[in-house]
Amino acid sequence: MTDKKKHGTEEKHGEQPVPDAAKPEMDAEALRAELEQVRAQADEYLDGWKRAQADLVNYRKRVERDAAEVRLQAAGRAVSRWFSVLDDFERALKEIPDPANCVQWAGGVELIYRKSLAALEAEGVTPIEPEAGADFDPNLHEAITREMCPDRRDGEILEVVHRGYRLGDRVLRPAKVRVACKPAPNAEPSE
Repeated sequence: MTDKKKHGTEEKHGEQPVPDAAKPEMDAEALRAELEQVRAQADEYLDGWKRAQADLVNYRKRVERDAAEVRLQAAGRAVSRWFSVLDDFERALKEIPDPANCVQWAGGVELIYRKSLAALEAEGVTPIEPEAGADFDPNLHEAITREMCPDRRDGEILEVVHRGYRLGDRVLRPAKVRVACKPAPNAEPSE
């Protein structure tokens, strides 16, 4: 046997010879080039992400600014309807009548009141007007007193002190009412 066969260093057919020192250097250069390309791509992605984040921050600021502007415009429209009502009240208060003209003056104040209700209705605000004898509804009414009334139902509205208002389904101010309650069966009558 030859030396090559003894040591297992025989070359087989079709196998490449072991690369020399120049081949790893070429691979290192290719790896460096690929690394630079990947770094450039990563920098590009990071740049794009930063731009997208800045765009999102700017969008949020623009939306907040637009929403604030819409709120101001809506409030301005709602408030501007009240200017003529205030003007009418100022005129009425300047012309406080003598007792002989009191009926006409009261009629003018009533007109101003109706004008006020019309201004509210123009904004979509409707009054909550429970009638005496109706049942108390905590979603629409606020009980300011509960009074013992043996001749009335428990939870019956006795009187509307202040009317309430709603905008659509939303209650802006509940109606303030006095409510009846039954005395407790074992309660002693008060003196």
